[in-house]
Amino acid sequence: MLRPGTWRKLVRQRYLLAMCLPFVAWVIIFSYTPLFGWLMAFKNYKPAIGVLKSEWTGIQYFKEFLVDPRFYEIVRNTFVMGVLNVIFGTACAIVLALMLNEVKTRFFKRSIQTISYLPHFVSWVIVSNIFYTVLSTDGGVVNNLLMWIGIIDDPINWMAQGKLFWVIVTIGQVWKEVGWTAIIYFAAITSIDKTLYEAGEVDGLGRIGKIRYITLPGIMPTIAILMVLNIGNLFNASGFDPSYLLGNNMTLTYSDNLAVYTYRYGLQMSRFSMSAALGIFNSIICLILLFSANKLSGKFIEGKAI
Repeated sequence: MLRPGTWRKLVRQRYLLAMCLPFVAWVIIFSYTPLFGWLMAFKNYKPAIGVLKSEWTGIQYFKEFLVDPRFYEIVRNTFVMGVLNVIFGTACAIVLALMLNEVKTRFFKRSIQTISYLPHFVSWVIVSNIFYTVLSTDGGVVNNLLMWIGIIDDPINWMAQGKLFWVIVTIGQVWKEVGWTAIIYFAAITSIDKTLYEAGEVDGLGRIGKIRYITLPGIMPTIAILMVLNIGNLFNASGFDPSYLLGNNMTLTYSDNLAVYTYRYGLQMSRFSMSAALGIFNSIICLILLFSANKLSGKFIEGKAI
Protein backbone atom coordinates (compact mmCIF):
# COMPACT_ATOMS: atom_id res chain seq x y z
CA MET A 1 0.00 0.00 0.00
CA LEU A 2 1.18 3.48 -0.83
CA ARG A 3 1.44 6.04 1.96
CA PRO A 4 -1.07 8.97 2.00
CA GLY A 5 1.79 11.38 1.30
CA THR A 6 2.76 9.37 -1.78
CA TRP A 7 -0.78 9.56 -3.14
CA ARG A 8 -0.77 13.33 -2.69
CA LYS A 9 2.49 13.60 -4.62
CA LEU A 10 1.09 11.43 -7.43
CA VAL A 11 -2.03 13.58 -7.65
CA ARG A 12 0.04 16.78 -7.58
CA GLN A 13 2.30 15.51 -10.37
CA ARG A 14 -0.44 13.83 -12.43
CA TYR A 15 0.24 15.93 -15.51
CA LEU A 16 3.94 15.07 -15.50
CA LEU A 17 3.08 11.39 -15.04
CA ALA A 18 0.62 11.57 -17.93
CA MET A 19 3.35 13.05 -20.14
CA CYS A 20 5.62 10.11 -19.25
CA LEU A 21 3.06 7.41 -20.03
CA PRO A 22 3.65 7.31 -23.83
CA PHE A 23 7.38 6.83 -23.28
CA VAL A 24 6.82 4.15 -20.64
CA ALA A 25 4.48 2.36 -23.05
CA TRP A 26 7.08 2.65 -25.83
CA VAL A 27 9.77 1.07 -23.62
CA ILE A 28 7.47 -1.76 -22.54
CA ILE A 29 6.32 -2.54 -26.09
CA PHE A 30 9.67 -2.29 -27.87
CA SER A 31 12.16 -3.18 -25.12
CA TYR A 32 10.50 -5.61 -22.71
CA THR A 33 7.87 -7.42 -24.80
CA PRO A 34 10.49 -8.73 -27.29
CA LEU A 35 12.29 -10.46 -24.38
CA PHE A 36 9.80 -13.29 -24.92
CA GLY A 37 11.91 -14.13 -27.98
CA TRP A 38 14.80 -15.09 -25.70
CA LEU A 39 13.12 -18.47 -25.40
CA MET A 40 14.47 -19.16 -28.88
CA ALA A 41 17.99 -19.38 -27.44
CA PHE A 42 16.98 -22.41 -25.35
CA LYS A 43 15.04 -24.20 -28.07
CA ASN A 44 15.64 -25.61 -31.54
CA TYR A 45 13.43 -22.94 -33.03
CA LYS A 46 11.44 -23.84 -36.12
CA PRO A 47 9.46 -20.93 -37.63
CA ALA A 48 6.79 -23.30 -38.91
CA ILE A 49 5.80 -24.52 -35.43
CA GLY A 50 6.62 -21.46 -33.35
CA VAL A 51 8.69 -20.85 -30.22
CA LEU A 52 6.56 -22.66 -27.66
CA LYS A 53 6.25 -25.89 -29.65
CA SER A 54 9.92 -26.06 -30.67
CA GLU A 55 12.16 -28.68 -29.07
CA TRP A 56 13.86 -27.66 -25.82
CA THR A 57 17.68 -27.72 -26.06
CA GLY A 58 18.76 -25.94 -22.88
CA ILE A 59 22.10 -24.12 -23.13
CA GLN A 60 23.32 -26.07 -26.16
CA TYR A 61 23.82 -23.01 -28.35
CA PHE A 62 25.72 -21.15 -25.63
CA LYS A 63 28.10 -24.10 -25.30
CA GLU A 64 28.47 -24.24 -29.06
CA PHE A 65 29.61 -20.64 -29.19
CA LEU A 66 31.92 -20.93 -26.18
CA VAL A 67 33.78 -23.91 -27.70
CA ASP A 68 33.89 -22.37 -31.17
CA PRO A 69 37.56 -22.01 -32.31
CA ARG A 70 36.81 -18.38 -33.23
CA PHE A 71 35.29 -17.50 -29.83
CA TYR A 72 38.42 -15.76 -28.53
CA GLU A 73 38.94 -13.96 -31.84
CA ILE A 74 35.35 -12.67 -32.04
CA VAL A 75 35.27 -11.48 -28.41
CA ARG A 76 38.74 -9.90 -28.76
CA ASN A 77 37.77 -7.96 -31.89
CA THR A 78 34.48 -6.80 -30.38
CA PHE A 79 36.14 -5.68 -27.15
CA VAL A 80 39.17 -3.97 -28.71
CA MET A 81 37.17 -2.07 -31.34
CA GLY A 82 34.67 -1.03 -28.68
CA VAL A 83 37.39 0.20 -26.32
CA LEU A 84 39.17 2.13 -29.08
CA ASN A 85 35.91 3.74 -30.16
CA VAL A 86 34.96 4.76 -26.61
CA ILE A 87 38.41 6.10 -25.68
CA PHE A 88 39.23 8.02 -28.85
CA GLY A 89 35.62 9.01 -29.54
CA THR A 90 35.23 10.50 -26.05
CA ALA A 91 38.67 12.17 -26.03
CA CYS A 92 38.26 13.75 -29.46
CA ALA A 93 34.73 14.96 -28.65
CA ILE A 94 35.93 16.62 -25.43
CA VAL A 95 38.86 18.27 -27.21
CA LEU A 96 36.60 19.53 -30.00
CA ALA A 97 34.13 20.95 -27.48
CA LEU A 98 36.94 22.69 -25.57
CA MET A 99 38.33 24.16 -28.78
CA LEU A 100 34.91 25.40 -29.89
CA ASN A 101 34.41 27.01 -26.50
CA GLU A 102 37.61 29.01 -26.99
CA VAL A 103 36.49 30.37 -30.37
CA LYS A 104 35.17 33.90 -29.94
CA THR A 105 33.76 34.49 -33.43
CA ARG A 106 30.15 33.31 -33.32
CA PHE A 107 29.84 32.67 -37.08
CA PHE A 108 33.07 30.65 -37.22
CA LYS A 109 32.06 28.64 -34.15
CA ARG A 110 28.64 27.76 -35.56
CA SER A 111 30.14 26.88 -38.96
CA ILE A 112 32.72 24.49 -37.49
CA GLN A 113 30.09 22.90 -35.25
CA THR A 114 27.74 22.33 -38.20
CA ILE A 115 30.47 20.91 -40.43
CA SER A 116 31.73 18.58 -37.69
CA TYR A 117 28.39 16.93 -36.93
CA LEU A 118 27.18 16.55 -40.54
CA PRO A 119 28.97 13.17 -40.99
CA HIS A 120 26.69 11.77 -38.26
CA PHE A 121 23.84 11.85 -40.78
CA VAL A 122 25.87 10.13 -43.52
CA SER A 123 25.18 6.42 -44.03
CA TRP A 124 27.96 3.94 -43.25
CA VAL A 125 27.57 2.70 -46.83
CA ILE A 126 28.73 6.11 -48.07
CA VAL A 127 31.45 6.37 -45.41
CA SER A 128 32.86 2.96 -46.34
CA ASN A 129 32.96 3.96 -50.00
CA ILE A 130 34.78 7.17 -49.08
CA PHE A 131 37.40 5.16 -47.19
CA TYR A 132 37.82 2.64 -50.00
CA THR A 133 38.31 5.53 -52.45
CA VAL A 134 40.72 7.49 -50.26
CA LEU A 135 42.81 4.39 -49.43
CA SER A 136 42.65 2.89 -52.92
CA THR A 137 45.83 1.68 -54.62
CA ASP A 138 44.57 3.20 -57.87
CA GLY A 139 44.68 6.96 -57.38
CA GLY A 140 43.89 6.97 -53.66
CA VAL A 141 44.72 10.26 -51.92
CA VAL A 142 46.68 8.60 -49.09
CA ASN A 143 48.91 6.52 -51.37
CA ASN A 144 49.49 9.41 -53.76
CA LEU A 145 50.46 11.72 -50.89
CA LEU A 146 52.83 9.20 -49.29
CA MET A 147 54.52 8.48 -52.65
CA TRP A 148 54.81 12.20 -53.39
CA ILE A 149 56.49 12.80 -50.02
CA GLY A 150 58.74 9.80 -50.61
CA ILE A 151 57.68 7.67 -47.64
CA ILE A 152 56.62 4.73 -49.87
CA ASP A 153 57.63 3.71 -53.39
CA ASP A 154 54.57 1.63 -54.33
CA PRO A 155 50.89 1.93 -53.37
CA ILE A 156 49.81 -0.03 -50.29
CA ASN A 157 46.53 -1.93 -50.20
CA TRP A 158 45.47 -0.53 -46.82
CA MET A 159 42.09 -2.27 -46.79
CA ALA A 160 43.80 -5.68 -47.05
CA GLN A 161 46.01 -5.10 -44.00
CA GLY A 162 44.28 -6.94 -41.17
CA LYS A 163 46.48 -5.41 -38.47
CA LEU A 164 45.46 -1.93 -39.62
CA PHE A 165 41.73 -2.64 -39.66
CA TRP A 166 41.18 -1.55 -36.03
CA VAL A 167 42.92 1.76 -36.77
CA ILE A 168 40.90 2.35 -39.94
CA VAL A 169 37.53 1.54 -38.38
CA THR A 170 38.32 3.67 -35.30
CA ILE A 171 39.23 6.66 -37.49
CA GLY A 172 35.98 6.16 -39.42
CA GLN A 173 33.84 6.00 -36.28
CA VAL A 174 35.52 8.99 -34.65
CA TRP A 175 35.25 11.10 -37.82
CA LYS A 176 31.59 10.21 -38.20
CA GLU A 177 30.46 10.79 -34.61
CA VAL A 178 32.89 13.25 -33.00
CA GLY A 179 30.92 16.36 -33.93
CA TRP A 180 27.61 14.91 -32.77
CA THR A 181 29.04 13.76 -29.42
CA ALA A 182 30.81 17.09 -28.90
CA ILE A 183 27.40 18.84 -28.83
CA ILE A 184 26.68 17.28 -25.43
CA TYR A 185 30.01 18.36 -23.95
CA PHE A 186 29.71 21.82 -25.47
CA ALA A 187 26.26 22.20 -23.91
CA ALA A 188 27.71 21.16 -20.53
CA ILE A 189 30.48 23.75 -20.92
CA THR A 190 28.01 26.56 -21.65
CA SER A 191 26.16 25.75 -18.41
CA ILE A 192 29.23 26.50 -16.25
CA ASP A 193 28.87 29.68 -14.17
CA LYS A 194 30.68 32.52 -15.97
CA THR A 195 31.67 34.10 -12.69
CA LEU A 196 34.08 31.21 -12.14
CA TYR A 197 36.05 32.28 -15.20
CA GLU A 198 36.06 35.89 -13.99
CA ALA A 199 37.40 34.72 -10.64
CA GLY A 200 40.01 32.66 -12.47
CA GLU A 201 41.18 35.73 -14.37
CA VAL A 202 41.55 37.61 -11.10
CA ASP A 203 43.69 34.73 -9.78
CA GLY A 204 45.88 34.91 -12.88
CA LEU A 205 44.63 31.87 -14.79
CA GLY A 206 45.26 31.83 -18.53
CA ARG A 207 43.28 29.87 -21.12
CA ILE A 208 44.96 26.55 -20.28
CA GLY A 209 44.50 27.18 -16.57
CA LYS A 210 40.80 27.90 -17.01
CA ILE A 211 40.35 24.70 -19.00
CA ARG A 212 42.24 22.65 -16.42
CA TYR A 213 40.78 24.07 -13.21
CA ILE A 214 37.31 25.26 -14.27
CA THR A 215 36.05 23.76 -17.54
CA LEU A 216 37.15 20.15 -17.13
CA PRO A 217 35.98 19.84 -13.49
CA GLY A 218 32.73 21.53 -14.50
CA ILE A 219 31.92 18.94 -17.18
CA MET A 220 33.31 15.96 -15.24
CA PRO A 221 29.83 14.74 -14.17
CA THR A 222 28.72 14.76 -17.82
CA ILE A 223 31.88 12.91 -18.87
CA ALA A 224 31.35 10.31 -16.14
CA ILE A 225 27.69 9.71 -17.04
CA LEU A 226 28.43 9.35 -20.76
CA MET A 227 31.37 7.07 -20.03
CA VAL A 228 29.10 4.83 -17.95
CA LEU A 229 26.62 4.63 -20.82
CA ASN A 230 29.37 4.07 -23.40
CA ILE A 231 31.09 1.35 -21.38
CA GLY A 232 27.75 -0.34 -20.77
CA ASN A 233 27.29 -0.36 -24.54
CA LEU A 234 30.91 -1.37 -25.19
CA PHE A 235 30.15 -4.61 -27.03
CA ASN A 236 27.84 -2.70 -29.36
CA ALA A 237 30.23 0.23 -29.82
CA SER A 238 32.18 -1.48 -32.60
CA GLY A 239 28.92 -1.75 -34.53
CA PHE A 240 27.73 -4.01 -37.32
CA ASP A 241 27.91 -1.54 -40.21
CA PRO A 242 31.57 -0.44 -40.01
CA SER A 243 32.89 -3.98 -39.41
CA TYR A 244 30.77 -5.54 -42.14
CA LEU A 245 31.22 -2.81 -44.76
CA LEU A 246 34.92 -2.06 -44.21
CA GLY A 247 35.90 -5.69 -43.61
CA ASN A 248 36.70 -8.24 -46.31
CA ASN A 249 37.99 -11.80 -46.65
CA MET A 250 41.58 -10.66 -46.07
CA THR A 251 40.80 -8.97 -42.75
CA LEU A 252 38.31 -11.43 -41.21
CA THR A 253 40.70 -12.22 -38.34
CA TYR A 254 40.48 -8.61 -37.18
CA SER A 255 37.16 -7.34 -38.61
CA ASP A 256 34.62 -9.95 -37.51
CA ASN A 257 32.93 -8.87 -34.30
CA LEU A 258 29.97 -10.33 -32.40
CA ALA A 259 27.39 -8.49 -34.51
CA VAL A 260 28.88 -9.69 -37.81
CA TYR A 261 29.33 -13.22 -36.42
CA THR A 262 25.67 -13.27 -35.38
CA TYR A 263 24.62 -12.20 -38.86
CA ARG A 264 26.83 -14.67 -40.74
CA TYR A 265 26.49 -17.75 -38.57
CA GLY A 266 23.00 -17.05 -37.26
CA LEU A 267 20.69 -15.15 -39.56
CA GLN A 268 22.27 -15.99 -42.93
CA MET A 269 22.23 -19.70 -42.08
CA SER A 270 18.71 -19.44 -40.59
CA ARG A 271 20.04 -20.50 -37.17
CA PHE A 272 17.69 -18.25 -35.26
CA SER A 273 18.30 -19.99 -31.94
CA MET A 274 22.03 -19.38 -32.23
CA SER A 275 21.36 -15.70 -33.05
CA ALA A 276 19.18 -15.37 -29.94
CA ALA A 277 21.86 -17.04 -27.79
CA LEU A 278 24.49 -14.65 -29.11
CA GLY A 279 22.18 -11.72 -28.37
CA ILE A 280 21.71 -12.88 -24.77
CA PHE A 281 25.47 -13.33 -24.39
CA ASN A 282 26.02 -9.78 -25.64
CA SER A 283 23.33 -8.40 -23.30
CA ILE A 284 24.82 -10.15 -20.26
CA ILE A 285 28.31 -8.79 -20.99
CA CYS A 286 26.92 -5.27 -21.51
CA LEU A 287 24.97 -5.52 -18.24
CA ILE A 288 28.10 -6.55 -16.32
CA LEU A 289 30.09 -3.72 -17.88
CA LEU A 290 27.32 -1.22 -17.12
CA PHE A 291 27.15 -2.06 -13.41
CA SER A 292 30.95 -2.16 -13.15
CA ALA A 293 31.32 1.24 -14.83
CA ASN A 294 28.55 2.70 -12.68
CA LYS A 295 30.31 1.47 -9.54
CA LEU A 296 33.67 2.91 -10.63
CA SER A 297 32.10 6.23 -11.57
CA GLY A 298 31.32 6.77 -7.90
CA LYS A 299 34.97 7.64 -7.36
CA PHE A 300 34.53 10.69 -9.59
CA ILE A 301 31.05 11.88 -8.60
CA GLU A 302 30.47 12.67 -4.93
CA GLY A 303 32.14 9.44 -3.81
CA LYS A 304 29.22 7.19 -4.74
CA ALA A 305 27.78 5.48 -7.85
CA ILE A 306 25.35 7.56 -9.88
